[in-house]
Amino acid sequence: MNDTSVFWDVRMNRNNIELKIFGLIVCMATGMILLAAGLLFTATRQADLRERQYEQTLVGNGLRQRGREVQTALNPYVIWDEAIHKLDNNFDLEWASQNVGASIGGALGYSVVFVLDANNQPIYGHINGTDVDPRSFGVYAAQTQRLIDQVRAIEADPVKVAKLRAVHKGRVELIGEEPVMITVSLVRPDLKAKTLGPRGPLIVSGLPVASSIVKAFSERFLLKDARIEVVPASEIKGENAQALMGRAPDGRGIVLRWTPRKPGGDLLRQATPILCLAFLAAATGLVLLFRVTRRAAKKLLLSEAEAKHLALHDPLTGLANRTLFTDRLVHAHALLRRKPGYLGVLCIDLDRFKEVNDSYGHDAGDQVIREVARRLKQICRETDTICRLGGDEFAIIQPDTTPAGCATLAQRVVEGLSGELDLTIGRAELSCSVGVAVVSDAEQGQAEMLRQADVALYRAKEAGRGRYCFFEPEMDAALRLRKMLERDLRAAIEQERLTVAYQPLTDARGVITGVEALARWHDPERGDISPAIFIPLAEATGLIAAIGRLVFRRACYDSLRWSGLEVSVNVSALQLSAAGFVDEVEGILAETGAQAASIVLEITETALLKDSDGVHEALRRLKRLGFRLALDDFGTGYASLAYLRRHPIDKLKIDRSFVSNLTPDSEAASVAAAIISLARSLGLKTTAEGVETQAQFDILVKLGCVEFQGFLLGRPMPADAIAGVREQRSKPSREAVSTKARR
Repeated sequence: MNDTSVFWDVRMNRNNIELKIFGLIVCMATGMILLAAGLLFTATRQADLRERQYEQTLVGNGLRQRGREVQTALNPYVIWDEAIHKLDNNFDLEWASQNVGASIGGALGYSVVFVLDANNQPIYGHINGTDVDPRSFGVYAAQTQRLIDQVRAIEADPVKVAKLRAVHKGRVELIGEEPVMITVSLVRPDLKAKTLGPRGPLIVSGLPVASSIVKAFSERFLLKDARIEVVPASEIKGENAQALMGRAPDGRGIVLRWTPRKPGGDLLRQATPILCLAFLAAATGLVLLFRVTRRAAKKLLLSEAEAKHLALHDPLTGLANRTLFTDRLVHAHALLRRKPGYLGVLCIDLDRFKEVNDSYGHDAGDQVIREVARRLKQICRETDTICRLGGDEFAIIQPDTTPAGCATLAQRVVEGLSGELDLTIGRAELSCSVGVAVVSDAEQGQAEMLRQADVALYRAKEAGRGRYCFFEPEMDAALRLRKMLERDLRAAIEQERLTVAYQPLTDARGVITGVEALARWHDPERGDISPAIFIPLAEATGLIAAIGRLVFRRACYDSLRWSGLEVSVNVSALQLSAAGFVDEVEGILAETGAQAASIVLEITETALLKDSDGVHEALRRLKRLGFRLALDDFGTGYASLAYLRRHPIDKLKIDRSFVSNLTPDSEAASVAAAIISLARSLGLKTTAEGVETQAQFDILVKLGCVEFQGFLLGRPMPADAIAGVREQRSKPSREAVSTKARR
């Protein structure tokens, strides 16, 4: 064999080996890509399935909540002494038309309203805004009979009626071919009225669900193609995105269906180009870089471009500044005149950003701002303008959009700016609130758009943060009302028009052992304003410290009137964390001559959760002054055993949410028993709040609770009434408590 033959044989063998290696590499790369594609496809299918299941759970919970809201809206009409008089004692058709038909059928929007007497016979009817012959109820009799029987069964059990207070039963029925939410409600007295017989009248109301449910749930949960359908029984448990609302007599299901979101499919579509690029990269093996050839041109333009950029952009984030934002908003607004459509403006504010600055410093705050800017750039379209207005405030201009498009963007912003954020010196919790204003009218000015978005942002923060809210015209009125209420509350505090009522605390024998001081506000124009309204307002506006100071001073003066009676006063977390709070308390004690030993200061778990040295030192100083300390609403927050050991607490108050659900074998009873046992092991006293029934009282006594507070033992009353009530109940008697409960 000559040299030439050897050369060609060696070259051929090398080529064969290279071909085999190349083929092996290609096969391995192809196999890995196919495997990755298969895994990705499976993962996307699972993601779509989980998203559908999540949406079904969310909508199902929403439907149940909607049912409770419908029943709650009926309460003022079915718990009413006058309704007992006019519908049962002496039936008044004209009254029924005005107060049942016009109110429930008109104000609440029910299409069908009937009144049944104690014998379940129709005595009044109202359909689609018009009074009708009561005998028209026959069309609905079959579908409502089961609900009527259930209500009557509850009515026959006084214990259940007392526990529920408002007795409703409802379900979605098919009337003809129209789904209707049927509710049967028992008419009950609210004060002293009595029915002629053992049974009261019933109100049967029907609300068509097709339009109302579809519209409400489409907007609330951003459902696509939401619709009400009546489907065969075989499709009820199908793979469609749906929530069962009710069943027809023939077994068909009444369902709310929609087209579910498919995050897995979106991910697959996004990943497909990447897989293709990876395959091409494996085939070619080279990527040519040409950045060097562009570097010179970039340097020539850098100075001019940088100067222009800094004039119109925020130096920290690179986003548009207020100047560029205003220019873009004017331009987008002008386009509405030439091309009709919608223009959206979103105002974004980071929740509790100040806490990051206070905890980690301004460098960490800048890091958060840069990360927020980066995420907003990923979320928005290229045609959108993102702006940093200043501090932790951002804004987005969304031209050529729709209200649904603005809602989608707002939701993506809320989700994209939520969760934990890794900082160089720790971790911070990130969330935001978004206000949205959408206009289609070019006559509305740009400044007004921005103001509306800012008002909507305020409403989003007021509603609990971490959400978005669209501007609605009534928000202006609500904001004005809140400002007026804040102004009047401030004036009431300055003029000392707030009063203090006292609710008794008793031992297991019914003897009054103490009272709790509660703020009350009677406005000359509005009348009595509930603490549930003005206390949260005071906390939000910082007025709670002034109210707490007023109540504490009054309680100190009143404590001198009652020998041997402890007076409990609430202390807010804002007061406790204030630097001069303890000094202020000492000054009031000196001014009034009250004894700290006769006063119990009630603090919330929120104050303990701050767990700062300042709070700890304040509690210890208060303890040294002689005050006793109670932990209010225990069990509703996150206070741990470590907090109870760290702070000098004397008493635990079991929250009324556990007491209201108290039955012998309930979960609430187990929680109450655990709290009482924990308190006993730590040497702490326990007080049960919200005791309203004898059954609750007896269970708590059996569990070992030593002090009780609630309407069963006494309602809040003026200070002048305490001495008389105390004298009446000076002789301990369990029977007295039982008799009071029966009254």
